[in-house]
Amino acid sequence: MNTTPAPTVTVTARDVAAVAPIVALPAAVLLDGSRLVADALAPVAGAAAAHPHLLLYATLAAAAAVTLAGWSRRGFRPLAGSGPFLVLLLSFTPGLVLTSFDAYSTTKVTTMLTVTPLLVVGALTVVDRPARRAAALWVLAFLGVLVAVLALAVPEPAYEIQQAVVLRGNVTISTARVIGFGAVALLCLAVAHRRLPIRVVAAAGAAALVVPLTLTGSRGPVVSAVAAAAVLVVLRSRGGRWMTIVPGVAAVTAVAAAVASSLVPQQSAARFEVLSGGPLDPSSQARVALSHLAFDTFTAHPIGLGWGDFGSVVPGYLLAYAPGREDIVYPHNLPLEVAVEGGLVALAGLLLLAAAVARAVWVRRGDPTAAGMGALVVYATVNALSSADINGNVMVWVFSAVALVAGSQRAGAHRKVDAAAPVPRAGRTPVGTAAPR
Repeated sequence: MNTTPAPTVTVTARDVAAVAPIVALPAAVLLDGSRLVADALAPVAGAAAAHPHLLLYATLAAAAAVTLAGWSRRGFRPLAGSGPFLVLLLSFTPGLVLTSFDAYSTTKVTTMLTVTPLLVVGALTVVDRPARRAAALWVLAFLGVLVAVLALAVPEPAYEIQQAVVLRGNVTISTARVIGFGAVALLCLAVAHRRLPIRVVAAAGAAALVVPLTLTGSRGPVVSAVAAAAVLVVLRSRGGRWMTIVPGVAAVTAVAAAVASSLVPQQSAARFEVLSGGPLDPSSQARVALSHLAFDTFTAHPIGLGWGDFGSVVPGYLLAYAPGREDIVYPHNLPLEVAVEGGLVALAGLLLLAAAVARAVWVRRGDPTAAGMGALVVYATVNALSSADINGNVMVWVFSAVALVAGSQRAGAHRKVDAAAPVPRAGRTPVGTAAPR
């Protein structure tokens, strides 16, 4: 048995500041929608605080700054883990030829070629070692708790009549996703942390977040969180660890389910009956119809329709369009969206990326922070099977990039890290710690 003390990995405020812009985009968009930050800044910032995308632009600017600084220190050399993303980008190129470039498709392509590459390069550059991965978990946990508290304190009135808890100015899925990221991050910290009190607090926090997560009435993030927890158990249950990890995660899940079922109103709970074989509600019916249409269209047009052009084959009666957003139509399923709009070549690129990410996560499963990123990849990916378009699912690409850069480190480094089990802990400016069991 290896008795060598586990080396420590320090997590400092600098690590948190570096990774926050890379992983905080969904929360920034959510808080922009709530206008809470803008309203708080209005007395001192005036008109500048009135910008509808204040936090979004600030987050992207910060992401660009930390990415440029990190990459420049490496002399702008090719980044580890970037190969599968270059292949993916090339596979998306044929779809550009077919794109109509109407209002939605132009916005979609522009974001695909700007914001997404920025965050992917940022993830490859900045979130590149255990301390930074642990910092990402702490940031996501904080944001999840913050959004849950704000959603309960400042709910959106339009959803209160449905007994759903949604942050003001937003919708169910956007609120639930950020809370779910926090719950999964806390669960990862509970599994990884060395100190028992912190592990217990993190586990309790993960279970507690399930209540506001369920109160949103959004089913995708709940299912995604369960899938992420299952994958985390598989990744970390090596050797004798399963004797503590499996019962621990099972206990957290059971407590969360019991508390949520006792606190969630019947009207909200009814939305989850479809998961146990209940009748499809209008939202589920629309998603199923869109998926079938996307699959049938892909088989009839394997070269793709062009990015953002799925709406051209969707009958007008199928969806209830929001005023001014009639052209924003997508399959609500990431693989089907890539297939029907980008074609067979784009789908092949996506599958190659998925295979590379799965291999990288499995190779580095001995590192608790890398296993945590694997759980977050699963959470983001399962979410992407039922909601948002390719840009709304940007965190799939971000956490895939983090997993790839972890898996691309030298085999010798793998053995050293996995055998010794790195333990992120507080440094001079303590933030948090994580360690394997």
